[in-house]
Amino acid sequence: MKAYTLYTLSFLLILSSCHTKESKHKEGEIHVLFQNLPVDSCSVRVHHIITGKEVFSLSAASLDKPIAMPALEDDMYIAVLSWPRTLISHSVFYSRSFNAQQDQDFFELTKPLLLHKKHGSNYVILTENRVSIEEIEADGAEILKFKNIDCAECDLADEYWRLFGSFFKRKQLLLDSLKGTYYSHIESSDLSKGRDAFLKLEDVKTNYLKDDVLDRQVEQMVVRYPTSSVSTFFLFYQLYNHREFAKFHSAYKALRGDALKSKYYDMVQNQYEE
Repeated sequence: MKAYTLYTLSFLLILSSCHTKESKHKEGEIHVLFQNLPVDSCSVRVHHIITGKEVFSLSAASLDKPIAMPALEDDMYIAVLSWPRTLISHSVFYSRSFNAQQDQDFFELTKPLLLHKKHGSNYVILTENRVSIEEIEADGAEILKFKNIDCAECDLADEYWRLFGSFFKRKQLLLDSLKGTYYSHIESSDLSKGRDAFLKLEDVKTNYLKDDVLDRQVEQMVVRYPTSSVSTFFLFYQLYNHREFAKFHSAYKALRGDALKSKYYDMVQNQYEE
């Protein structure tokens, strides 16, 4: 009987401990854990992906535990993780105003976040490949392979975002080619052609925001995943940024099921049905 009483008491103490631990989570609070990043701590900012409004910031976040954020509206956000560079970039090092003792050159790693109550309040984002901090700073977030644990829609959102990443790679290749043309004209002292090449370069930097490949890939993804609210968001995202409604009409017509429950569906529908 004494053994039974001791066992019962121990069990109750365990339950009490669990309850105390869970009660530390404030109601509606979101916890995001970045696993396997080669960074111990950094500053974290979270912005709304459409408005750009900062909704959370933490100057010193330890990445060995979840980052606790207040309740946020179900939506798409972007996290910005920044830390002092391990290697100082050339542009900063050679700046006349740079003082190695006072100034710090910060690297910023961005990661889109899909947050929704139906996915729970705990998000685990695993870096599947092992990379060094120097490799991240040299090559950017593109070399990281993220996996969202127990959140298939988060993975789908990342798949969409990779389409945009591929576009920016294509844009960079074009810019590199245009820079080569510009410098070639300058070296040959053809200032007229150099000026035209420079204007073309600046135009692409500023105005080349998408291409037909990206549009086609986004449309294909929406048609492939027509019941996901993630698809509704990305259809809205393209229409919001570029307003090419005729181009995405078939994608809009393909939406069904849960995709119609997204708050962004009403915004898209209003553009097609008005």
